[in-house]
Amino acid sequence: MSAEPGTVRPGGRTARVRAAVLRAAGDVLAEEGFDRLDLADVARRAEVGRTTVYRRWGSVTGLVADLLAEMAETSSPRAETGAVMTDLLANAELVQRTLADVRQGALFRAVIAAAACDARTAQALRRFYAVRVAEWAPCVEQGVERGELPAGPTRGRWCGRSRRRCTTSG
Repeated sequence: MSAEPGTVRPGGRTARVRAAVLRAAGDVLAEEGFDRLDLADVARRAEVGRTTVYRRWGSVTGLVADLLAEMAETSSPRAETGAVMTDLLANAELVQRTLADVRQGALFRAVIAAAACDARTAQALRRFYAVRVAEWAPCVEQGVERGELPAGPTRGRWCGRSRRRCTTSG
């Protein structure tokens, strides 16, 4: 079984090269978008050999997939405030800050646009969000354990900012 691109010798040169290439790829995505992402340009920006980038990632979509994996691994952990509502609000604020950030917001817009037309990027984006959702799921589970949320599926829905249960169907 072969190793994932850029993961051999994670503490040495491989890790440094991977970090430089992913940083450069993120910069290009944020500045110019997915359609302008070029492996040779990424290699130049990262100050590594083109053959290194082509050998380790093989394609633009392979590079974007690895970038998304790295983003999922290094993203800020979810907040744990002790109450489900404040946990969810803190996490929503984290998402808002990330998307409003000049670099990160542009990067996410480029990746989401790429995922709309590229199956491998779409798969990598789904994996990214699966990691994030798995990290946030305990927030709801803890809310149920503390009695802040009902256990099991419910048919009702929350009514806007009033934080009360709606009794109408739908």
